Amino acid sequence: MRYLALIALVTTLSSCNTTIGIYRDTKAAFLWTKGKIQGSGGGGGGDDYGAPVY
Repeated sequence: MRYLALIALVTTLSSCNTTIGIYRDTKAAFLWTKGKIQGSGGGGGGDDYGAPVY
């Protein structure tokens, strides 16, 4: 039963929009943290490329 729940979770989270969103959020958090550590204020982490193209 655990394996079935794990498979369902992985399948649900593997959609394109979910993984792209997780990637963008992680990237923005990394850039913000890096900016705070380096003292530049951590301004942003915005997208350079806009919406994904499928």
